[in-house]
Amino acid sequence: MKELAINRGKKIMIRVRPLRELIAMAIASSYVKNEKAVSVLIVAKPESGKTTVLSSFANNNGIAYLTDVTYSGIVNLLGDIDKGKIRTILIPDMLKVIGRKETSVENLITLLNGLIEEGIKSIATYHHHLIFDNFVRCNIIAAITSTEWFMKKATLAATGFLSRVVPFSYNYSYEDVEAIFREIIEGRANNIIFEKIKIGRVGKAGRDVILPADMGERLKKNVVEKAIDRLNRNLGLELYGFRLQKNIQTLAKASALLRGDDTVREEDVKKLEYI
Repeated sequence: MKELAINRGKKIMIRVRPLRELIAMAIASSYVKNEKAVSVLIVAKPESGKTTVLSSFANNNGIAYLTDVTYSGIVNLLGDIDKGKIRTILIPDMLKVIGRKETSVENLITLLNGLIEEGIKSIATYHHHLIFDNFVRCNIIAAITSTEWFMKKATLAATGFLSRVVPFSYNYSYEDVEAIFREIIEGRANNIIFEKIKIGRVGKAGRDVILPADMGERLKKNVVEKAIDRLNRNLGLELYGFRLQKNIQTLAKASALLRGDDTVREEDVKKLEYI
């Protein structure tokens, strides 16, 4: 069996490596058997490379890269998602989702919530009437600027979207900023580094990965509890963290899968602790 792995053949910028690794794990999570694929919301300042990094994964199998998002557009993808042709949706600008009028935002977020968590079994609207044999699910990896985040985070929290995703934010250090300016001046900042995630014989149902109990406890203590504390304090929420625990464990399993392993090891847990 071929291993499932992120392509390491090309140079990856150190400053965005954690983001690239998280996206790779989220995409790979759709191939972990008996687990719901993990959705991620990336929050960063403008010019932080969010769109560039997301677009570098757009050519992988099972990816739908959407520069615009509508209710009907997502509904039109459900057939391919049900068939396994689409496993992950990349949305480089979440404002396309939450920047519309209130009723449109509520309907679209409700649809996305169902898609990434409970699954879509049927849709009956004036324009759409669909019934599926199984619950249709896929994960979403979306990006939003810090400014838009602060303006819209209450809406995302109130709709239940935030409790269904893993939030990830990052900033460039002074050294990073200076390095990027040097790359621009020297003409070295124009190329997108495409990331190819190689999928072996995993099958539509995915592949089993074992998570030892002690690794799960460590993830709870060092990752989940800290993240939930920040979310509850910053957003005024009262989340227990059950969904986040499941998501972080699935990411750890996806990390093992990326290494071609069927068991979560120390290095997988360390990667999430670092990110």
